[in-house]
Amino acid sequence: MKQINVLVVDDDRDVLSTLSEILTELRLNPLTAGDGIEALEKIRTQKIDLIITDLMMPNLDGFELINRARQLNANIPIAVISGHGEVKNVVSALSRGAFNFITKPFTIKEIEQVVKRGLRLREFSLGTHRLHEGIRNTTEMEVPNYPHLIPSAALYIIRECQWRGIEDESLLSNISICVDELLHNALIHGNDLDETKKITVRLFFDHERFTLQVEDEGKGFDYQTVLRTFRDDVETLPTKRGLFIVNYLMDELSFNRAGNQVTMVKYLKPQAQRVLH
Repeated sequence: MKQINVLVVDDDRDVLSTLSEILTELRLNPLTAGDGIEALEKIRTQKIDLIITDLMMPNLDGFELINRARQLNANIPIAVISGHGEVKNVVSALSRGAFNFITKPFTIKEIEQVVKRGLRLREFSLGTHRLHEGIRNTTEMEVPNYPHLIPSAALYIIRECQWRGIEDESLLSNISICVDELLHNALIHGNDLDETKKITVRLFFDHERFTLQVEDEGKGFDYQTVLRTFRDDVETLPTKRGLFIVNYLMDELSFNRAGNQVTMVKYLKPQAQRVLH
């Protein structure tokens, strides 16, 4: 089994130590750096599969690290560490190319989830994950409610985007992030990991927009309360991290009345206004 290297960047030695212990428990190989300059040197000289970085650091902060790391290797997923109330910092990091964020204080489970999604994203970007035969390929996909099928379903959607002419790497990366978030949300929160249920995915393309609709067989949730936490005047990070990321990266985010069907839209041409409903 090949070694997976995760670079942790933080000027707080306690954070470096804690994350290193968690990553070791997850059978990953942690590498550490005390600031962005040290991190860039390790990116240049070693194989890095994933980066977890703080944002506020001396010498070279996390924002500039994201910029320079993506110039060196755009295939390395980057997650950022943030404190409560740092909404603007998280949004800025996402706009620079980070794929997810971890809020202090974090748990082992949160780190594991973010790491798994980051490594899947790296597989997508490298094209190393194969499609799974269990997915029915039509304009409407039915995905069995098994966690191991999610990467294949997500990869198929990205391949479909490429076949339909979406070539911009940054856009494809953002779509990958959002697809992964919505599928896992349906699997875990919608269908409660019930293997008798399924996820229905619908893809729509035209010359103006890409639309993805994900529907689970759960009872839904109070999405209106969640959407209110995404407004610009809210200063604390929401608990629904995945939907927050999708809302930021896509142009439209909407739900059916029950709350068990979510639709995201990305315009292929610039739009004047983002839509939430």
